[in-house]
Amino acid sequence: MSKENTKIKDCWIISSGLIGCENQCLGITERMGIKADLKRINPSIGLSILAPYGKPIFNNELTGPWPDMAISAGRRTVPYLRYIRKKSKKECKTIYLQDPKINSKEFDIVWAPSHDRIEGNNVIKTVTSPNRVSENLLNQAYTEWNNTFSKFSKPLAGFLIGGVSKAYSFNDFECNKVLNSINIALKSGWTPLITLSRRTPKYLANKIREILKNKDYFLFDDDGPNPYFAILKFSDVIILTPDSANMISEALAVPKPIYFIDMKSNSKRFEKFIISLVESNHIKPLEEKIEVYENKKLDATQEVVDYIYKNLF
Repeated sequence: MSKENTKIKDCWIISSGLIGCENQCLGITERMGIKADLKRINPSIGLSILAPYGKPIFNNELTGPWPDMAISAGRRTVPYLRYIRKKSKKECKTIYLQDPKINSKEFDIVWAPSHDRIEGNNVIKTVTSPNRVSENLLNQAYTEWNNTFSKFSKPLAGFLIGGVSKAYSFNDFECNKVLNSINIALKSGWTPLITLSRRTPKYLANKIREILKNKDYFLFDDDGPNPYFAILKFSDVIILTPDSANMISEALAVPKPIYFIDMKSNSKRFEKFIISLVESNHIKPLEEKIEVYENKKLDATQEVVDYIYKNLF
């Protein structure tokens, strides 16, 4: 459990609008029991190119009185977090999530994944990413979606389908792997609960709809409320594409048995992340058989929160 928060009265989350980055920050502040003020920045083209270097143009949102803590993630937010630290004369404690690509001394604390190279006396590294998964959030999702998901025949296989990224191409061959994984689940008697990403190729989304015809299933395709956390809660196993460290981290924070659809990564850094989790038996490549197994929880969020309290407050 986190310590009772007595010193942090105000907190800002600095965001460039990337939901994955926002969720990492929210995971930390929610676990600390802090209600954070979300500050969305809109850097100029020049500053976006220069980041993590450069200085932000005056922003009415980012003026004193300064909060006790400011947290951000994503390269474009770095100049703003440095600006806040300087203007507040280091009274505002700054926490950056991910590798900032500059010296960690520019912040009070830096979190980075274990497969990144950054080191420093104020750096905490964990295998998985901070995230919003908590008992409260999962129970809330259960209540909201119980009427929907309780109607499906068990066992339930949650499918977290991502999409094109710098590390993964999602070519036709790999899209077929995704389709094959859904077919394996259907033929084995599993009911698929599927959520698609905004990055999911349209070709793949259409093919998924085709193979689900006349089947018992649930499909979220960015229309209406997203049952993402409910799928994590209700599913007996999670089957996912390996393109998102956040998705994998969230499933392991529940935890649930996790199978990943084996795809070729264009990133040695990301490949190292996947291999480390396979070697520790936290995730398994999907083959022809889906089994429920006991998985080990990885709670990076609590590790980071404990580090913050120990070193700053």
